[in-house]
Amino acid sequence: MANSCILLFICASAFALTTAVTIRDRPLIGKPAIAPVAVAAAPVKDFVPIVKSLAERKDDGSFVFSYEGADGSQREEVGIVRNAGTDDETLEVSGSYRYYDADGQLVEVRYTADENGFVPQGTNIPQEISAAAHAAAEVARRQPVEVK
Repeated sequence: MANSCILLFICASAFALTTAVTIRDRPLIGKPAIAPVAVAAAPVKDFVPIVKSLAERKDDGSFVFSYEGADGSQREEVGIVRNAGTDDETLEVSGSYRYYDADGQLVEVRYTADENGFVPQGTNIPQEISAAAHAAAEVARRQPVEVK
């Protein structure tokens, strides 16, 4: 009986392996559901090691994290929970990131985000956008929306 079970297991395993190879290597029959699209090969990029990293989270939801790549890229962010456990609980986030673009120029962005909106400022963000975001956040601070 044991020999029969072993023989059956070996036969089933061999069948499963040959079927998988046969199905994988079989050419498509008929038209494919989606026509193939020619895709330009993306340039292969080098792996950038992380040289520094920090991540902490508190029980109330506040957090801090940062990292730095060997290529000079960086990101850091801090989230602070205000009025924890109340109906007025909010998360205020501030942070920054930087990297070198394809032309070797340093791109830096600093931002804040809270219940009044997201306000970015950076070397790649037009001043008009940063000013408009800041003005909208100020209006929201002066005229808070009442949630029902």
